[in-house]
Amino acid sequence: MNRAATVTILILILCAITAQGIPVPGTLGHCQCTQNSSNFINPRLIRSLKYIPEGSHCETPEIIVTKRNGKKLCVSPDAEWVKIIIKGKKDARRHN
Repeated sequence: MNRAATVTILILILCAITAQGIPVPGTLGHCQCTQNSSNFINPRLIRSLKYIPEGSHCETPEIIVTKRNGKKLCVSPDAEWVKIIIKGKKDARRHN
C-alpha cells in the first residue's frame, strides 16, 4: 500500500472517531430544559406530555408539558406527580 493511501485511511479513521462525540444539530443538539419545575399541574390542564430520554444531546431525561393554553413547561422527571401521570399513560396504552 502506498503512503498516500495509508495517510488517507488514517485521516478517515480519525474523522470517524471524532464525529462520534459530536451532538446532532437542531432541537436534539442540546438540552431543551434549562430549568425544571416540580410544582403540581392539574392533569386536566395538560394537553400533551413529551418525554425526551437522556442521550448525547443532554445528560438528563427531559419532560416537557404542553398546557391547554399552549404554554410549555419543563417539569422534573423526579416529581412524584409526574411519575404518577407517566405511569397512568403507560397503563392506558397497555389496555388499548
